[in-house]
Amino acid sequence: MKIDKYEFNNNKTYIMGILNLTPDSFYDGGRLFVDDKIDVDMVLKKVGDMIDDGADIIDIGGESTRPGARPISADEELSRLMPALTKIRAEYDIPISVDTYKPAVARAVIEEGADLINDIGFLPNEMLDVLSDNPKITYCLMHNRYTMIADRADNTITMDELNDEIAFKINKLLSRGVERDRIIIDPGLGFGKSNADDVMILANIDKLKQHNLPILIGASNKSCIDYILPSDKSDRLEGTLAVTAHSVYHNVNFIRVHDVKSNRRTIDMISAMRG
Repeated sequence: MKIDKYEFNNNKTYIMGILNLTPDSFYDGGRLFVDDKIDVDMVLKKVGDMIDDGADIIDIGGESTRPGARPISADEELSRLMPALTKIRAEYDIPISVDTYKPAVARAVIEEGADLINDIGFLPNEMLDVLSDNPKITYCLMHNRYTMIADRADNTITMDELNDEIAFKINKLLSRGVERDRIIIDPGLGFGKSNADDVMILANIDKLKQHNLPILIGASNKSCIDYILPSDKSDRLEGTLAVTAHSVYHNVNFIRVHDVKSNRRTIDMISAMRG
């Protein structure tokens, strides 16, 4: 597939490195802030380090989506994103993804040079308008259970339900002229699902292939790892690498991670053994 001018082999696993420009993200919030402001020089160094460590895409987020995080306005989100996005785009030749569910933010960052919109949201008409108006942009469709069945008392989901709900959103995109080769799907581990659901989805990852679209998995340091390997959020690297190894063996196309170097080395070692 292509993400703007960048070619990606459907038979390889690529790394999306997480760059949180947030003060309150669950794992690394605030690390790029000085005196409550984002330090763009620190951001550029972080991006350079991620590229050196083997990142294939940089995924920038300006709003924390951890449970209980404070929602912020589009203006506040853009105030965090735009200075960094502009500098990264000028300094580095790498695909840039922006993690946002707000149509106004998506439109603004696309105009500033973002290549991919990584959306945890629910695909309102306004986001469809943005995508229709920008036929070259790639869109990562993430499954989020919260609004699919708003009155459901439990978090249990089956793979059939997951795939039906993903297919519903794919069809919405296609109906608005979004090309299939610009769509990536993400099962949304941790979003409206229990830890047991997340592990079940990973165990049945091949069933996502029925959509014939690239797959992205984002499990890095999440609570589903703590569910199996009780640990603090700062000590979940082994579990994250296990998910990465599992993803490579099941030909997942993209993994979204915090620790780029360790995941890059894991992917390269497995790829060498697979020949």
